[in-house]
Amino acid sequence: MEEFYALGEITISIAGFAALFSILRPGHKNWTVRDSLNLIRFYMMIEVASIITIFSFLPVILQGYFEIETSFRVSSGLYLLTMILYQVFALKRNKRHSGKIAIGGNITVIVILYTHVIMVFALLQTLGFLGNNHKTNYLVLLFATFIFNIYLFIRLIYFTVRKE
Repeated sequence: MEEFYALGEITISIAGFAALFSILRPGHKNWTVRDSLNLIRFYMMIEVASIITIFSFLPVILQGYFEIETSFRVSSGLYLLTMILYQVFALKRNKRHSGKIAIGGNITVIVILYTHVIMVFALLQTLGFLGNNHKTNYLVLLFATFIFNIYLFIRLIYFTVRKE
């Protein structure tokens, strides 16, 4: 179970580092469309980091009440529900801030498809279609989400330190 603790700690550390870069950015007065996009990326990084951290600890807590298999399947189901709600929220926020859903163009479409693949994986894990490797499957699920968070982090850093 230590890998879940480590993943939660690393995710929060990266989110904190991203916050530092965002603070170093100039005030709202001179913000461009790209700066607004980076603000949304920052919000998503913090939100996704929080989701990863919570769901890294959830199966540990649930094992106090359920068998190991059940705790990972319930965790996957709750993760799926959370990600569906988060996806709807994020797409509405994109529309509200920029007037369109794919605010980053084709890359946003790819990210949306990637998150849908993660959600299908979570559904398969919840229903027990991925075999008996519940812990490993759940770790893969969180790691795939972590990769998405790293992508947001890299994009945020690249566009925060760009030359004016």
